[in-house]
Amino acid sequence: MKIPIVTHSLKYNPALDGLRGIAILLVLFFHLFPNYFSFGYIGVDIFFLLSGFLITQIIYTKLEKNSFSFLEFYRNRIRRIFPALIIVLIFTLIIGYLFLFPSELADLGKHLKSSAFFYQNFQLMHEVGYWDKAAELKPLLHCWSLSIEEQFYLLWPLTILLIYKSRVDLLIALLIVVFLLMVSPFLFNIDTFYHSVSRFWELAFGGLTYALTRSSFYKYFNLRSWVVVLLFVAALIYVYGNSSYSFLKTFVVVLTTALTILYVTKNSHDKFFASKFLVFFGLISYPLYLWHYVFISYQHIFGFNVQKYAVATIVLSILFSFLTYRYIEIYARRSKSYLFATILFVILLSIGFLGNYIYKERGLPSRSFLIDNRKFQKQFIRTPAKNALGFNLVSKVLGYRPSNDYIKATSDDLHREYVVIVGDSHAHTSYPGFAQMFKKRGLETLLIANSSCPPYVGGAMGSTLNKVRECQKKINDIYKTINKIPHIKKLIFATRGPTYIYGIGYGVVDGGNEVPYSGSKFIEYFVDRKLWNQKRQFFNKIERTFQYFSSKKFKTYYLIEDPELGFLPKNCMERPFGILPSQCRISYSDYIHRAGEYRERVYQIGKKYPVITILDPKWLYCDHEYCYAVKDGKMLYVDDDHHSIDGSIMQAKFFKDKLLHD
Repeated sequence: MKIPIVTHSLKYNPALDGLRGIAILLVLFFHLFPNYFSFGYIGVDIFFLLSGFLITQIIYTKLEKNSFSFLEFYRNRIRRIFPALIIVLIFTLIIGYLFLFPSELADLGKHLKSSAFFYQNFQLMHEVGYWDKAAELKPLLHCWSLSIEEQFYLLWPLTILLIYKSRVDLLIALLIVVFLLMVSPFLFNIDTFYHSVSRFWELAFGGLTYALTRSSFYKYFNLRSWVVVLLFVAALIYVYGNSSYSFLKTFVVVLTTALTILYVTKNSHDKFFASKFLVFFGLISYPLYLWHYVFISYQHIFGFNVQKYAVATIVLSILFSFLTYRYIEIYARRSKSYLFATILFVILLSIGFLGNYIYKERGLPSRSFLIDNRKFQKQFIRTPAKNALGFNLVSKVLGYRPSNDYIKATSDDLHREYVVIVGDSHAHTSYPGFAQMFKKRGLETLLIANSSCPPYVGGAMGSTLNKVRECQKKINDIYKTINKIPHIKKLIFATRGPTYIYGIGYGVVDGGNEVPYSGSKFIEYFVDRKLWNQKRQFFNKIERTFQYFSSKKFKTYYLIEDPELGFLPKNCMERPFGILPSQCRISYSDYIHRAGEYRERVYQIGKKYPVITILDPKWLYCDHEYCYAVKDGKMLYVDDDHHSIDGSIMQAKFFKDKLLHD
């Protein structure tokens, strides 16, 4: 079946579509298999460069022919961008309206508005990082790049017009523009990934690449195809394993892509870049970019294993994209009607206002087909990380403002008797239940803990040496506080376990992917990597910590981590129509397989230091067949591994006799 090609304002170059095909395939496989295609995110950078190249060529060519019109330019942009986007946004909204919980639909409504109004990049800047696990739960996350392109299109025609009218050489002018845009993020304190100013230089570099095709230099540009491919593969290898934005790595990708564009501009029928396979994906690349992430994100939201259904996702995405291209884009891009463009503009505007209404109405909780899950939904509200009493207490003890991530207390009176809870985010979610229980017995509770920086003796962690040092400072503040508080009766030490050992998450949530702190190493890693062993070092830190607290006058408890679910507990709640899976338990054998070594080694260390009491919550969550997210009608988790408020209270009751009568 021959796929039709729309009429272009420029001479059609199939090799450029082939490069688009490479870009979309990189993005597609990155989102499906992030471990294996960790370099795939650069597909977006390739799109940026191609867009800048073609838009600059279109504008400048028309200016030279004295036929450029702003009105025509934006009409063409609307008929190119809006039709597929409208269809995808409507589809995303329908699925969300039918199956999302109110809080989820409210979030989707907010993103419908920011996507339709093309400021999604700024919206996400205040919400989630691109590599964060929470990003997978936002079906319109990928519209950030589309927003940047549309913002660029608002400014770039005027920029090129001014350059043309001033009679400045295009190459020199764009060199200056690109340089200014490249240095701007370093001069201003702005987000380096999402902010438009941090990304405009890539699109402008595409324009600079077009300017190079007009220069005398281009006559002598004669790279062989194998050299271009080799450079491109080298760039992929260079960015492999990256999990954050890097200007240097992005620059290498942009430079390599620019050389590739220069090559395919001269060799429009190159056998590789102009192959039917790549050209096909290049032609459907825009709708495929829009569709694939919506399908992937909804699978994450509904608790499906994305990699298990990867082939089905690819087939469905390609099918929807082809139909969108063949029966929507083709006809929309042929239309020269300004009325048609105006109608598209109004429709997209209306979708944005509808999204805002849904957000303001808190996700339409009165939908008649919704199942009442309010009892469970309350458990997914996270408690604040700090309170004034805790901050005042620790500040008084230290004599300065502490930098710890979690600081809470039930009193700031140093004359009172305290139970101190230390650790990482698990200490934070354990605090409410323990604080409530001890308060009834006349004891105050202090929480002082760090996020992904467990306060083991000598156990500062971080992905870089500077982050290790930051972690060490936070740990020092914890130990200074412990040693200076005059009346400590008990101390509870609570952190994660298997994740620190293996460096990977568990189940469909983390899917075996590295979680944000899995790259965290102890300081020994930065001293001698050849002898590094994460597992050995972790258990060494636990033993040193047991040894340290065994000499203290107060009673110390070590809380073993609760079972990791590997799925989002909100999927325990029944979604409308009952056709989506409801998952509320994991097998006991899976839990032991994941946590068995951690549990065994902790107990072995505990035998050496019998004054330290080990708190084991296994039988709170598990029987001999399963471990449960819901017990006695109460949701125990706020996410795949942290306690909810109810879970925290049930945990405190579970250990009540041991903690109060020990």
